[in-house]
Amino acid sequence: MAKTKDLLEKFYYSTLNVNKDNKGYLAGLYEGDGHIWIQNNIEKKKHNPRFCITFGMKNEPMAKKLLEIIDSGFIRYKLQDNACVLTISSVIGLKKVISLINGKLKTPKIDQVYKLIDWLNTNHNANIVKLPLNKGDLHKDGWLSGFIDSDGSFSVQYTKLENNAKKRKISCRLRIEQRMIYPITKESYFDVLTDISNFILCNLTIRNQKSTGNKYYTLSGSSKISLSLIINYLENYPLYTSKYLDYKDWKSIAELVIDSKQYAEESINKTNLIKSRMNRQRTFYDWNHLHNLTINYL
Repeated sequence: MAKTKDLLEKFYYSTLNVNKDNKGYLAGLYEGDGHIWIQNNIEKKKHNPRFCITFGMKNEPMAKKLLEIIDSGFIRYKLQDNACVLTISSVIGLKKVISLINGKLKTPKIDQVYKLIDWLNTNHNANIVKLPLNKGDLHKDGWLSGFIDSDGSFSVQYTKLENNAKKRKISCRLRIEQRMIYPITKESYFDVLTDISNFILCNLTIRNQKSTGNKYYTLSGSSKISLSLIINYLENYPLYTSKYLDYKDWKSIAELVIDSKQYAEESINKTNLIKSRMNRQRTFYDWNHLHNLTINYL
């Protein structure tokens, strides 16, 4: 426990006076669920590139909030996929986005951003400098929050005695899964996923998907120290999609696990209630937390 306390104190003091303007958050969100389309065939009618971030339909309020902040673009609906796509294609909008995420990126997806910068520089004399990958510590901005909002999931596991289990077990987990290789440049996601696993003190593993034969990097934080580090980080750099609501429910059980109080009768009742309304079981969404989402262009 002394090691846990030392790590948490180090984390707390290191997060004082750090950048909390949400530029890193937007970069992480894009690197999880975003893409940039640039027309390749120059013989066809010339179209502006499109910067896109895809959301499930339940996160439409989040897409609208980002549209309001960036003040450019539109939302495209993919009803067959139960999804909506924040889409930015005007030159002024593309320049705004680049000004926000340039220098904040951490994955091989920086390749798409560099191509967009080339397009803006060539066609609109933008003179934008391509900033390198952000190699700074994860605790210094909200990049990981954005990445979790895209590719993370919170779960509460409850093994009941009536399910032929030898003992009752309640645990909490943050899981992040990402492809191993960026298909365009063939660069690996190993470094950034390793940074995340080291940050929350968990193992990085590889999952083989039998149906497709694809392989993915997977990390899962569930130990007491991992739960404590995750909570401390997300209290400093909050989530903004509907996962924020799942996180808040998850946190209430994770804190019981950290304090070894999860098997008290009232804790078991609380766990049953939380599990019944998290993730796919959620039917009510309170979006008041979106009022706190701002991004400083300076």
